[in-house]
Amino acid sequence: MNDQNKAEQPVWTPEANEVIEKAPEFVREMAREMIEDFARDEGAAEITVELVKRARAKFGM
Repeated sequence: MNDQNKAEQPVWTPEANEVIEKAPEFVREMAREMIEDFARDEGAAEITVELVKRARAKFGM
């Protein structure tokens, strides 16, 4: 990850982080990356539970 991508990295709320931590460990990192990409595409600076729900619906998670 370059410095520009780090600056654009959305911040996870504690509640959203709790949701992603419930995902099976073997898919957690991939799910996290997909949700972060979704957040960037939406122009969101923060990943909330609601955003996680929308991303999950879009990706069929």
